[in-house]
Amino acid sequence: MALLDQFVGNIRQLSIEGKYCDLAQTLTNPNFDHLNKNIQHIDSIIATFTLPEYSMCMLAALHAIVKAPSIPDIDLYLTQFDTFIQTCSAEQVHYIPQYLCEICHVITERLRKDNRPRVGIPILYRAIELLRREPGQLLSIHSDLYQLCLLCQWFEPALTYLDIDIIDIHRENGRFDVKHLLLAYYYGGMIYACVKQFDRATNFFENVITVPATATSAIVIEAYKKYVLVKLISGSIGNIQLPTFTSRNVQQAIKSLCNAQYTELFNIFNNGTLTQFDEFVNHHREQYARDRNLGLIKQTRNAFICNSIQQLTKTFLTVSLKDLANRVQLQSHNEAERYLIDMIENGQIFASINKKDGMVIFHGSPEKFDANNMLSKLQDETEKRMQAEKQLRELERQISLSKAYIQRTQQSSPYHDRPKILN
Repeated sequence: MALLDQFVGNIRQLSIEGKYCDLAQTLTNPNFDHLNKNIQHIDSIIATFTLPEYSMCMLAALHAIVKAPSIPDIDLYLTQFDTFIQTCSAEQVHYIPQYLCEICHVITERLRKDNRPRVGIPILYRAIELLRREPGQLLSIHSDLYQLCLLCQWFEPALTYLDIDIIDIHRENGRFDVKHLLLAYYYGGMIYACVKQFDRATNFFENVITVPATATSAIVIEAYKKYVLVKLISGSIGNIQLPTFTSRNVQQAIKSLCNAQYTELFNIFNNGTLTQFDEFVNHHREQYARDRNLGLIKQTRNAFICNSIQQLTKTFLTVSLKDLANRVQLQSHNEAERYLIDMIENGQIFASINKKDGMVIFHGSPEKFDANNMLSKLQDETEKRMQAEKQLRELERQISLSKAYIQRTQQSSPYHDRPKILN
């Protein structure tokens, strides 16, 4: 106890004197791990730390609790942690951000196992607001928040962050685990698929697949499976070829693990019939069920039918409902009519149905591109791209001035190893 009392007194004194760098080094030094070794006294230790004066000390004590084999009272701990987030000093927390993130990872896993994901969402949301330095910064906690939002189907808190493009990654203790980057984009893609923003979902899954890698993770493989399906649902049916900067190891793993069930499905979608599509899906239904992709498969089938109908608009000006149903291989003209009505309401096609004659008349697009709403849309898109260019130029400037980049370019220079002949 004497050593523990001395340690607590030392860190309290460092906090009072405002020597936060020394305090952070003391708290994270494995040779002075007195809090973890005396976990049975942690409640009495916590009682000596008032907020916000001793925020870093309190965070270290809370971190010691989650590092123990188990948390005795998870509800009490969640209350303590949430109170800490709302009353602590953000300045002190930024000295040991890895402790805050590790606590969030542990409670996320615990709430997932307890099937209580909704409880953790407000806590993680406040933790992100406390730790992030700018709106476009990605934290490892983002992946925890997105996971809990998916589990309870409460997407609004996640979309608050997902709708902001990432321009920086927060490095906890000087590093960032790529697993959390992959999971943030993977869960983000799943959330966008749930809210039917399939173009955005495709982009997120593609980000997972194209992260530079020397080995392929299971996250990347699962992302590719969903990438194929949401790409088809969104109407991007040109080709499934991945960007050229995708890791060769990833491409080879995808070819061997996903080609039979997913890449081939893409080919059938583009070149096959509805009967062939249904036969292929039924043949691989067990695999799709194991991948938990049957919901996306059902939506892909609807997209296949809609795409087939859209192709007919390029061939016919008028066609009977019965002929349309036969060409698309639907069961009846009533089913064809239901699809047509939905597509007309969603703006996928421009057509009118004459129920008396059972005919469909296809029309051209009525959109007038000189309308005010179109001009406003063009202006918004232009501003977004100008902002993106500004961010890219700033990132390029930061990279070109970094010591690591300068050293690497000098080493790769053809003149680097030449003997110096001039003094």
